[in-house]
Amino acid sequence: MFLSFESQDERSKYGGSCFIELQFCLLPTSATLKDILNNYEYWRDDSIYVHGDSPIYTEYKDVFENGIHQNMSEGGFDYCGITYYKAEQIDAIIKRAKKLKPEGYSILTDWLVKAKGYNGFYILGI
Repeated sequence: MFLSFESQDERSKYGGSCFIELQFCLLPTSATLKDILNNYEYWRDDSIYVHGDSPIYTEYKDVFENGIHQNMSEGGFDYCGITYYKAEQIDAIIKRAKKLKPEGYSILTDWLVKAKGYNGFYILGI
């Protein structure tokens, strides 16, 4: 389910632009939530991707809880929008993924361990 690409050319050849992207938040921890929710960059090579046709929402809706949406509301990840998760939420997400074992969870949890070195991560919807 989770894919990584060495370049944008490789991603384009794989299947166009219909992807959900999980991306590290590169902003410092001193950044405001408003800045965090408005400073992301699509198509990063260190992101992991899920093709838009995959069942990520049904597989992961119980794993990705309490994210922050661009309108500052909290909830599960927004399939069509931006959802931000703080670094301190990552251990709980990993724990839920390992308990529920949805498709591809080991790839996700390995990536999330790396995300702990950043100011959390985003899920950028299609």
